[in-house]
Amino acid sequence: MFRLMLFAALLLAGPSLPAHAADAGYDLVANAPLAHVYRDGVVADAAAPGFVKYIRDMNGSWKLGVKADGRTGALLPGLQSNVWLPVDADLAGQALVMEAGFKPLKKSGRAQRCDVFIEGDKIGSLELSDGWQMHRVKIPAGKVKAGLVKVRLHFSYAVDHPKGKSAGIIRFVRIAPESAAQPVFDEAALAGNIAPVRGGALQLNDGGGLDYYITPVKGMTLQGKATGGSVEVFAQLDGQKPQRLGGGAELSINLDKVAGKAVRLMLRGKGGTVSVTGARIAGGTLKAPAVKKPKYVLFWLIDTLRADKLPFYDIPNANGRPKVKTPHLSKLAAESTVFEPFWVQGNESKASHASLFTGTYPVKHGVYTHKAKLKDSHTTLAEAFKKAGFKTGGFVSNGYVSDRWNFAQGFPAKDFTNTIREGKANNAKALVRSAKKWVDANKDKPFYLYMGTSDPHVTYRRHKAFIDQYDREGGYNGRYMKSLSGTELGKLKGKKRPPSQRDQTRIEALYENEIAFNDKWFGEMVAHLQAAGIWDETLVIIGSDHGDEFWEHGSCGHGHNLHQELINVPLVIRWPGMFPATRATFGAGGVDLLPTMQAMLGQKRPGDVQGADLLPFVGAQGAVYPRAIIASQGRGSYALQVGPAKVIMRSERSITAYDVKADPAEKSDVFGSKVVTTLAAMDPLSVFLSRAEDWDKSKMGSPNNLSGGL
Repeated sequence: MFRLMLFAALLLAGPSLPAHAADAGYDLVANAPLAHVYRDGVVADAAAPGFVKYIRDMNGSWKLGVKADGRTGALLPGLQSNVWLPVDADLAGQALVMEAGFKPLKKSGRAQRCDVFIEGDKIGSLELSDGWQMHRVKIPAGKVKAGLVKVRLHFSYAVDHPKGKSAGIIRFVRIAPESAAQPVFDEAALAGNIAPVRGGALQLNDGGGLDYYITPVKGMTLQGKATGGSVEVFAQLDGQKPQRLGGGAELSINLDKVAGKAVRLMLRGKGGTVSVTGARIAGGTLKAPAVKKPKYVLFWLIDTLRADKLPFYDIPNANGRPKVKTPHLSKLAAESTVFEPFWVQGNESKASHASLFTGTYPVKHGVYTHKAKLKDSHTTLAEAFKKAGFKTGGFVSNGYVSDRWNFAQGFPAKDFTNTIREGKANNAKALVRSAKKWVDANKDKPFYLYMGTSDPHVTYRRHKAFIDQYDREGGYNGRYMKSLSGTELGKLKGKKRPPSQRDQTRIEALYENEIAFNDKWFGEMVAHLQAAGIWDETLVIIGSDHGDEFWEHGSCGHGHNLHQELINVPLVIRWPGMFPATRATFGAGGVDLLPTMQAMLGQKRPGDVQGADLLPFVGAQGAVYPRAIIASQGRGSYALQVGPAKVIMRSERSITAYDVKADPAEKSDVFGSKVVTTLAAMDPLSVFLSRAEDWDKSKMGSPNNLSGGL
């Protein structure tokens, strides 16, 4: 119900589709839900969809869009509400007050009371009257420091409400200087003062304005035209004071000096109530390449392959080890579009395969428990190619990706083999031998061949041709001399103390030598397609479902966290003429694969698909604004990255943030110290979580770069 109400609110509040729909930039009006309204401090407007930025609501506990006595607000969950407001250093140094407007819910004849807390300490107690009211509480000196400040409103009791048990409806919360004028708590006046958009233009009050936490890239320009006054534009990086970028009535400000960074973009009105039309960060032009349908498609998935192990990815190996030698994959990458970054949507096989195959997030397809099966209602990649007239075949060595969990949709039973379920040899060598025969028997007509190889997945086995290249220390004679099984890895995962450093080195070397082994047999598969005379007519996809950890964050294996080593995997697509030999750095995810292939095939997008067609971004001319990528561990943890900024949210009390450009191994949590980096990722994650089950990037845009489809 919460999500439906928010959807309605977004429909009412969201602007129409931007006029520059083909622009690869960032429309500030469309992204108003991500903006922070600044009126002598940030105002958390509970009548607006952007209120979700302040409440860290993973489970839909809050109810937005609740109307009462001519006002709209947010129904707080239960007895209390927590709201987190960004407070900058200048504001924190002043004498401050907390202001809140709300309607308490009361029982007849029983007084309602509200205690106010800042950062966990009580600063006041309010005796409440009936109806909507506004209160102002002085904050003790020194209590508020720059950063994300927690405000808690704790009521005496909750009552039954049609939308759930609650103590009140919140209209707004603000931390402001004691000297600031108190807001007029008339609804029309309040809404007019704090609404970020009016008449399709940004609204900036004199001295007030809007803050956007953005991640621009080189070649982007802030544009807009102001009436009723002028605009002052500032940019703030973490650890620095705001710097003026420019201003005036006509804006054309190059953002290259802050490109590639998380930035607090501050727009401030000057000289009156300022209306800004055409407000946008202009980029290049989105342009899908001309369609060139392949005759054959090979999807070579390498189970448990993390991107940082591959030489054609720029990110360093998290443990500082040299890259794995992959001559065949590297040759293909040089002829392909290499997506960096590319995230899968889960940290284990079932969830990620389901997202790769269906274009839906785990929260929608639900395939993240042992018993859950892929629903028949989803369209899979194999079904899409089958519908387009392709013969489909699958050779899979992952036990989960089988008909038992309904992953064989789109494959005829006689053309689908799961080697584990059928007790057959299950390395890439065995799969290639079987696939060669299938290719030879079916090359007279178009085909889609899915090869789910799993050499880097446990059991890790030693290959004499490769192991010495990766276990360079030599002289190893321990228990992992020849292999490491899944059972053994599970025991190591459960230990409080990791194995010896020498054993860790050996285990990671076994994993790396399996990648090299897989590369060898990929080369064999390519050679066979070339010998069969069909290579130039074959579109090739290289991907993975997750990675493995080797104690970078205290454990091993996969399925337990959302750090880069588990979710940042390769995606390489070779199809000259449509996918150029380039590096796509705008940000893509597993949910985008199906809609991209269907766009190439000229098929209508299924109604449940949540990903985006990547072709317009691949073919873009000029700068492309980064797009958020998202992963989850069931419904319990979520991660989002945009540009250099990443957050992992496990609950409202457990959030970590990382600058993955400066710290690709995610060694330093900057959640408390780098507010700009944190909010650049946390704001869009909050917006996504409010609509996770029905998010559709084709209509709504990316959670960090909203379009007019909201």
